[in-house]
Amino acid sequence: MINKRLLRLSLFQLGLGFSVVVFNGALNRVLIAEEGIPAGIVGWLLSLGLFVAPVRALMGFRSDKEKKTFGYRRLPYAWYGTMFVFCGLSAAPFSLLLLSKASQLNSDVPFPVAVFFCTLIFLLYAVGTHVGQTGYLALVTDLTPKHERSRAMALLWVALITGQIISSFVIGFFLQDFHPMKLIQVMQSASVIFLVLAIAAIWKQDQPVELEDDAEDFSSQIWTVLGTHKMRLFFAILFFGTLGLTAQDVLLEPYGGQVLGMSVAETTRLTALWGIGMLIAMLIAWQVIPRLDSPIPVTLAGCLVGLAGFGLITLASANKSVVVFASGTSVIGMASGLFLISTLSLIVYLADIKTAGMYVGMWGLVQTSAAGLAALAGSNMRDIVSRMTGDLARGYTSVYAAEMVLIAVALALLIAMPREAFVTRAKGRSAFAGLTDVPGA
Repeated sequence: MINKRLLRLSLFQLGLGFSVVVFNGALNRVLIAEEGIPAGIVGWLLSLGLFVAPVRALMGFRSDKEKKTFGYRRLPYAWYGTMFVFCGLSAAPFSLLLLSKASQLNSDVPFPVAVFFCTLIFLLYAVGTHVGQTGYLALVTDLTPKHERSRAMALLWVALITGQIISSFVIGFFLQDFHPMKLIQVMQSASVIFLVLAIAAIWKQDQPVELEDDAEDFSSQIWTVLGTHKMRLFFAILFFGTLGLTAQDVLLEPYGGQVLGMSVAETTRLTALWGIGMLIAMLIAWQVIPRLDSPIPVTLAGCLVGLAGFGLITLASANKSVVVFASGTSVIGMASGLFLISTLSLIVYLADIKTAGMYVGMWGLVQTSAAGLAALAGSNMRDIVSRMTGDLARGYTSVYAAEMVLIAVALALLIAMPREAFVTRAKGRSAFAGLTDVPGA
């Protein structure tokens, strides 16, 4: 049963959904398509989370082992992260102004200087997301009875995606007649909305605790997690699958604008289609996985659905079809949802009960690192191929083809994983039981 306290906690994820659309959707499309900033530069900014991803596992470990301000364990991390995200969102419009001005001829702002300051802004947002969401999810885990934690985490993901869907429609509405100042106003408003929702979510939720200092070594726990062939194979599957399903994240909206001629408002709504597809997949996985002996068929299905989605998007370029492109975007959302939920279910089974927090922390580290690397590699590949061929559309489709190869690698690794590693019902354990410390998407 979902209580009022959990519903209030979910407001944090709802607000975070707004920020994701602003950063990964509207802003990146405008910088690439409207301002002509190289996709490699934008991809670099959006991939900064890759370089600070270890913060997620480290902060989770420290919040488990250490007592913080006035004895609170989780709240300080959630609060500091919230303020970093707010500051990053508030300062993000300056990245648009700086890069736009620096890219002009005879500009008095050197382009490297503009990129440097934009890097600081995006880095602030990335660190805030890692620290805040880690503390927040740990707080939710503390406050939720063990038998209700899986449903609690599902609710939080629904809130995150719902925030993305709502904000994509709202932002798309306000940007129908695009002007840079309108985008700046939208971004400033999104920062305020996030701050209000985050404060409402975490205010007076944590309780002071008395903890004894624990000298347990962080690095030794990491090597314990990666010590078996089974775990290394699993994280390889997670890495390649995430690479294959996320490299297009910073390219879908520019692709719609530059290749298919879609407006800013139309491409912003693509996030809603992706989110709807992911929500549908989560509902399917929620019903199907507990009935199976293993979540691996759902992981396989996610990879296969992903291949179909990228096939549709590539076909849209040849036919100049917005409908096919939109359909492919929704299908990729479904693939991402199936892959996400099934790999989470599998990590719960594979993890030892004494190190479950570190196991899922490593899941977040690998997933976030792969997503950041995918954004960086995909955007640079688009730039390089476009310059070499003189064909902008081919630059995008080459990235989609590479993603299909990466998904195929994940499929091959899934087939190579020992069959006994997949059985989650042999001991009478539901695939969803114990999803407690799930890191953010």
